[in-house]
Amino acid sequence: MLGPAGASGLRVLDIYAGTGALGIEALQRGAESAVFIEQNSRRCEDIKKALGRHRLTMQGSVQRGSALNAVGRLKSEFDLIFADPPYHLVEFEALFERVSEAGLIAENAIAFLEHSKMTQLPGSLPGLTLSTHRLYGDTAVSVYTTAAHQSGGE
Repeated sequence: MLGPAGASGLRVLDIYAGTGALGIEALQRGAESAVFIEQNSRRCEDIKKALGRHRLTMQGSVQRGSALNAVGRLKSEFDLIFADPPYHLVEFEALFERVSEAGLIAENAIAFLEHSKMTQLPGSLPGLTLSTHRLYGDTAVSVYTTAAHQSGGE
């Protein structure tokens, strides 16, 4: 879904990281860096270990805390944002309001939001517009992009 360049050179933000699989795969596919946000301390340690196993420690950092609080502590822009919260936690609008306020959305950013197919997301989130919505069984993936991304950049 990222096109022929894949994750090459992208700065990745993996929110509600869980095992960190999405961000780690992006790093393995050439992403420049990845920041993982996860509330569970054991999972944070597991992500750090996985980064070490894959020799990606220098490209990845793990931030422990709730997504809504942790995004406010970040200081860089991201080209690729993953958000895969537990299905009962429907806070995408509040989350992306904070992501936008913190200036984390790069000019040509793309965001992949995984959620229950029963959850209806809006046509736009702060700084982003819905471009694709796909169903996979009980799971849905909504893809949001910036206006610059939709117009092909500058």
